[in-house]
Amino acid sequence: MTAGATGPSTLSDWFADGADTVMYDGREVRPLLRLAVSTGTRVRVERIAARSDRRQALKLAAVDGQLEADEAVSEIISLWSDTSPAAVDLTVIGARARRLEVWNAWDLGGLESAWLGNAGMILEPGEQRLTLHCSDGLGLASFTDLQVHLSVAQPG
Repeated sequence: MTAGATGPSTLSDWFADGADTVMYDGREVRPLLRLAVSTGTRVRVERIAARSDRRQALKLAAVDGQLEADEAVSEIISLWSDTSPAAVDLTVIGARARRLEVWNAWDLGGLESAWLGNAGMILEPGEQRLTLHCSDGLGLASFTDLQVHLSVAQPG
């Protein structure tokens, strides 16, 4: 699918129809990143940039498991651009953990929002990490609202 003049008008409209990815201005965009993990998988998130006029967050969820960061444990971790360190190390825990889901969110007047309007992310693969270029859902798609490096190291 290609977002454009015909059909749905926002990325969330395209994703609501069940698309895992869409082509937008010649780039593949997705609402959610899914990665295979197991207990002991180490994840490093390094924030490169975030817009300063609206809080941005990277959300990470361990499906059937939990994430540990600095002795805090949760199924879902929110790394807000104005309160989290620029670099965060996480560890997946739980014998049944199989998947990590990653998406972007933003603060809309005190309300956490995600997957609305033109929200989505472009993945840029690198040798040792992925770079995520995230667009929050407000206005035209802009994949500079939140940018992070994501590294995943399997145990062993």
